[in-house]
Amino acid sequence: MMPVEEAFEIVLREAPALPDEAVALDDALSRVLAEDVVSDLDLPPFDRAAMDGYALRAKDVVAAPAALDVTGEVRAGQWPDLTVGPGQAARIMTGAPLPPGADSVKQVEKTQPLDEFRVTILSAVAEGANVAPRGSEVRAGDVVLARGRVIDPAAIAVLASSGKARVRVARRPVVALLVTGDEIVEVSATPAPGQIRNSNGPAVAAQARLAGAEVRILGVVPDRQEAIAEALRAGLAADVLVVSGGVSAGDYDLVEPALLELGATFLFTKVAIKPGAPLVFGRCGETLVFGLPGNPVSAQVTFDLFVRPALLKMQGARVLDRPRVAVELLGPVKNRSGRKSHVPARVRLEGGRLVARPVRSMGSGDLTAHARANALVVIEAERPQVAAGETAEAVLLGNFLEDDGAPL
Repeated sequence: MMPVEEAFEIVLREAPALPDEAVALDDALSRVLAEDVVSDLDLPPFDRAAMDGYALRAKDVVAAPAALDVTGEVRAGQWPDLTVGPGQAARIMTGAPLPPGADSVKQVEKTQPLDEFRVTILSAVAEGANVAPRGSEVRAGDVVLARGRVIDPAAIAVLASSGKARVRVARRPVVALLVTGDEIVEVSATPAPGQIRNSNGPAVAAQARLAGAEVRILGVVPDRQEAIAEALRAGLAADVLVVSGGVSAGDYDLVEPALLELGATFLFTKVAIKPGAPLVFGRCGETLVFGLPGNPVSAQVTFDLFVRPALLKMQGARVLDRPRVAVELLGPVKNRSGRKSHVPARVRLEGGRLVARPVRSMGSGDLTAHARANALVVIEAERPQVAAGETAEAVLLGNFLEDDGAPL
């Protein structure tokens, strides 16, 4: 069996860079930037009031309380047509440009109007207080977003403020997804004795979409050489072909022979990982081919650890792997597989430390246990047991931040 680290490096080495394309800002969410984004103006573009109050000269209110003449009002979106001179102030709204002559803003709740034209400033103010100076956030020409970033809502806001109505992103990788097995029936069907519903197809498709891919569903095919070969041939038009099931050592595991007949070259066919040892990776022409185990948890774990990084690498993402952290175990974990084990767990920050409680699981077919986990605790092959209180590495899954607060 190939070590996990070596298999991971092979996958990344083989993942090709995809071309980029321009998309509208509304279509850019979750895409990977293919350009450095430069601000076209200073931000803020003028000295801006940071809160509602009065624009004034700080030296006029050193001996507060002090009464000032109110010369007018400046609203957000309005360029000031007044000047603040000695002994004067102007009403100003949050986001409005600071009028000439003023150097600070006193928040409205620390003032007391005397009448329409005079106000008492109740306490002194430092020069520059409550003002965001022009260019204090960004200067025109600054790189505000670097290529390789996955575009999230915060990045959308930066793109919009930089005038990027269209942005260059990597083309989405096209993933063809095939599920094999005589025992698999569609989600809407009632399984007969010996059958199970197709959970791998929807789950892996969802994982691929979250990794930025366009997914083409090839459906479920029975364990018949001709049917598998026909479906695989259709899948080779994609950038990546992912097959679930049929890659182990049984009499009806027919995916590898079918791929070989189609001209595939395998770079590894087994990995020293638990769950998911019968993991196949190779190429067929320009298409990357992943054969994932049929067990549902094995399929999801191996996708997360191998296929997802490949898809992100193809899009030029800077961060490819899930976050990994050291955790203190709240319960014991055994690993007698002789492989690097990935145990479902719930990780939480408690008392300034990250703790992990293993999730009780019946094995690589226990979908419910995997769904309860928000992390995978990694136990090295040479470490057959980890006791409660000991430290281990954990891979944080995509739902890590969505903690429901339930007891661990």
